[in-house]
Amino acid sequence: MQKKWFALALIPALALASCVIQVDDAEDAVPLPEVSAPELSVDTMRDITRELSSDAFEGRAPGTIGEEKTLALLTKEFAEAGLEPGNGDSWFQDVPLVEIEAKNVSDLTIKGGTGDMNFKYGPEMVITSYQEQPKIDVADSELVFVGYGINAPEREWNDYEGVDVKGKTVVILVNDPDFGTESLEGEFGGRAMTYYGRWTYKYEEAARQGAAAALIIHDTAPAAYGWNVVESSWSGPQFYAQSASGGADQTKANGWVQKDVAARIFASAGQDLEAMMAAAKNKDFKAVPLGVTASMSFENDISKMNSKNVIGMIKGKTRPDEYVLYTAHWDHLGRCKPAPDGDDICNGAVDNATGTAALVALAEAHVKAGAPDRSIIFLAVTAEESGLLGSKYYAENPVYPLNKTVGGVNMDAFGMAGPAKNVVVVGKGKSQLDRYLEGALTVDGRTAEAEPTPEKGFYYRSDHFSFAKLGVPMIYFEGGEDLVDGGRAAGEAISQDYTENKYHGPKDEFDPNWNWDGVMGDLKVYYTVARMLAMTEDWPNWNDGDEFRDIRDTSRAGA
Repeated sequence: MQKKWFALALIPALALASCVIQVDDAEDAVPLPEVSAPELSVDTMRDITRELSSDAFEGRAPGTIGEEKTLALLTKEFAEAGLEPGNGDSWFQDVPLVEIEAKNVSDLTIKGGTGDMNFKYGPEMVITSYQEQPKIDVADSELVFVGYGINAPEREWNDYEGVDVKGKTVVILVNDPDFGTESLEGEFGGRAMTYYGRWTYKYEEAARQGAAAALIIHDTAPAAYGWNVVESSWSGPQFYAQSASGGADQTKANGWVQKDVAARIFASAGQDLEAMMAAAKNKDFKAVPLGVTASMSFENDISKMNSKNVIGMIKGKTRPDEYVLYTAHWDHLGRCKPAPDGDDICNGAVDNATGTAALVALAEAHVKAGAPDRSIIFLAVTAEESGLLGSKYYAENPVYPLNKTVGGVNMDAFGMAGPAKNVVVVGKGKSQLDRYLEGALTVDGRTAEAEPTPEKGFYYRSDHFSFAKLGVPMIYFEGGEDLVDGGRAAGEAISQDYTENKYHGPKDEFDPNWNWDGVMGDLKVYYTVARMLAMTEDWPNWNDGDEFRDIRDTSRAGA
C-alpha cells in the first residue's frame, strides 16, 4: 500500500535492443533460456502514464468515475496490444468492496490524569472504522498501552499477556521491537521489519483481543513516512473487503495519533512515552493501563460496490496451462487533503500510473515476440492503496490456479531519476527468482542489491505479498539509487524529495520534462525476467528455510 520510490536503473537502449541473455549457472540449476529483449515503446509508457494521471481521472479511486475511465482505457489498450480477455470472455474480475467515509468526526477527548485534553481530526489524529455501522461511538474507553501490539507464540512474545482489553482502546507502537537494530539478527529479524510491524497486523490483533479501538503512535522513522502521508491516506473514503458480518468482528475504530499527542497523553497519565517505548522492546514487557479514558465519535457514509481487477493474457503455445504473472495496481487515492495551492487530486502519476502503463508496454512487446511456451497473465489490480485488496482477492479466488502459476513480477512505481548502476530487490534472497533477475542484468554489468532499509517493511506493502502468502514465488525490484549521473547522493536526494513532497499527495503529477531513459531500461529487465520464466521448464521455488517455502511445496504437491 505504501512504498518508497527508488531512482531507476538503465540498460542502455542499444545494448538491449538485440541482446541475448546467457548466464553461467550452478551445476544443479536449470540453464536460463536465451531471451532477446525487443524495443519497448516509450510513447506507450509516456502517453498512458499522462492520461491515467490526468485530472480527468480524479486520482483513480475505486468506485469513482476515475475507475470507469481506467477500466475503459485498459481494456482498449490491452486489446490493441493483442492480449486476449483473461477471465473467460471478460477482461474483468469483480472485487467486492465496501466504501466507508468518516463524517462529522469529533475530537479525540482524553479524560483523567492531570486534566482533560482534546485533539483535532487531521492535524493531530485520524480515525476510521472497519465496521459497517452508520454511527460510531467510543465513549470513556480506558486507554491501555500494549507496546508493539504483538502476539507471536512461536517467538514466545505476547504484548497482551495478563491484560484484558475488551472494550478498551489500545495504544500501539509502529514497526516491531527490533527497529533500530543494526544487524539482521534478533527476535523479529533485527532491523528488517516483519509482518508483526505492519499497521495491518496491529489492527487485526487488536480486534482478535476484543479492543473497542486501536490507535497507532505515528513516528516518522519507524513508520517510514511523515504525518502528511497518514493524513492524506486515512482521510476521505476508505475501502475494505466485503464480509458476511459487515465488519462486526473488527474494532469499532482504528486510527493514528501524532507522537507528540501521544507524549502529552502519557504525561497526563504520569508516564514517560520514551521510557515506555524503550521498555516495550523487551520480551518481559507488560501492558500498561494508563488510567485515562478516550472518547471519539463519527458518522459513516457506507456503500457497497464491485470494483474490478483487469486481466489480459497471452496463451502459451506449448504449456498453456502454466502461467507467469505480471502485477501492477491501477488505483490511487482519488481526492485527498489539498495542497497549499488548493489542488485536491492525488493523481498518482509515479504511484502507480507508471506501473499500469508498463503492463501495456510489456504486453505489446510480448505479443510482438510471439507466443511463449507458457501463458503470461497481465493483472492490473484494484484497491492496493487500501491494503492490497484487489491482489488479495485474486490470490484467494484465482482465475488461474496458483499451483500452476510459475511465479510473477510485481511493478509498483517507476521513478524518473535517470540511469543507475544498480537495481534494488525488495526481499532479495527469498526465492530462486533472484537468479532470473541476475541473468537479465548480466548484459549491462549492473548489480542487484538488497533493499537498504528493510526496517521499513516494503516487502509487505505491495501486491506481490498477496501471492507470496499463498506460496507463489514473486519478485519485486525497483531501480537503484546509485545514479550514473551523481551517484548515491543524488539518488537518495531525489528519492527523499519524492517521499517528502509528492508521495501520496497531490504533487505526484505527470511532468512533461521527465527523462524516460532509466524507465525504459528497467522495463526491458521486467520483460526479460518474465520472458525467461515463460520459456523455461523450470519451477523456481522459495529458498530453503524461507517462510513461504512449505506453503509452495504443499501447493505444488497437489498440482
